[in-house]
Amino acid sequence: MIYILESEERIMLNIRFAQRSDTKLIFQLINELAAYEKLENEVMVDEQILEESLFDKKAAEVIIVEFDNKPIGYALFFNNFSTFLGRPGLYLEDIYIKPEYRGRGFGKKVFSFLANLALERNYLRMDWCVLDWNKPSIEFYKSLGAKALGEWTIYRLDESALKKISEKSG
Repeated sequence: MIYILESEERIMLNIRFAQRSDTKLIFQLINELAAYEKLENEVMVDEQILEESLFDKKAAEVIIVEFDNKPIGYALFFNNFSTFLGRPGLYLEDIYIKPEYRGRGFGKKVFSFLANLALERNYLRMDWCVLDWNKPSIEFYKSLGAKALGEWTIYRLDESALKKISEKSG
């Protein structure tokens, strides 16, 4: 548990690892993030796939952010690997704090939690992507000391491209 002093009041912020029973909540928060990013049509996951991926296959980890015992956000992350460093890193796929709770330092607490976790696991870096139009998030990341990797461009093979390449190879 993390305590934050706000206007002489002690307010409880709790950051915890998600449990299987949080699947519905995580799904809801993913959909809220998609709506914020104007990407609702990109959400293909359902609760069953999410539960299997997170808790059976352990493809990623999730932390839940709670303010006064009420969920207000989440972060979903997994390992990547740097061949140059010879070690894994933490790749942050999603971080989401509900809009009405932004600007109160909760996002910084999430990044602090993840930075500590990365260091505990002997990781040397943490990576993520941000939509180029999302100026508030970009400014927030810069305030943390994050640097944009301007010389790198992200490429992606979607499912149809994967199938096409797979078919060509035999």
